[in-house]
Amino acid sequence: MNRYFKMTLLLALPLAFLLGCSKQSSITSNSSKAETTEVKTTEAETTEAETTEKKAESKTVTFVHDSNPGRHSTLTYTVEGDDVMKQEVYNVFEPEILNKSADELKELIVKTYKGYEGIKGVTQNIEFKDGKVIHTMVIDMTVVNLDEMKKAMPNEYSGAGKRVSFSKTKKMLEDLGYTEKTN
Repeated sequence: MNRYFKMTLLLALPLAFLLGCSKQSSITSNSSKAETTEVKTTEAETTEAETTEKKAESKTVTFVHDSNPGRHSTLTYTVEGDDVMKQEVYNVFEPEILNKSADELKELIVKTYKGYEGIKGVTQNIEFKDGKVIHTMVIDMTVVNLDEMKKAMPNEYSGAGKRVSFSKTKKMLEDLGYTEKTN
């Protein structure tokens, strides 16, 4: 039972992301003042247009996994294009069904997610509510250092780069038994 529980807990590990590469564009300007002013105006307009476009493209996608008795997992992603910007994890464990005490479950969760302690951009919490153990975690992908994440939990990552690909993450989650929740 303990191995089964650990296996299902590890399947719920939210950070088994596949990483992709991102490109950054740069704008060059000429040396004359008139052209520089014009380029700066164009840069400001471009930045504003890109920001507006990205806000319009931003969406939230939720996946659930509740086929394992005693554990329900919900993963919510904020996505812009194919980039994961934020991930929210909400895991609920039922001690009675899992034949564990709430304290044993808490200890197992702490041990499993210990690698994420102290990483900037990652916050997590464990609480007891209505006889259940609730584990929440938020990963702000605009803040987190992906190299640190990979170093902390090497078995949960593959690929290289500076971004998390939502399409690859979605496929991985579906392979693990998660289903996309539609409104």
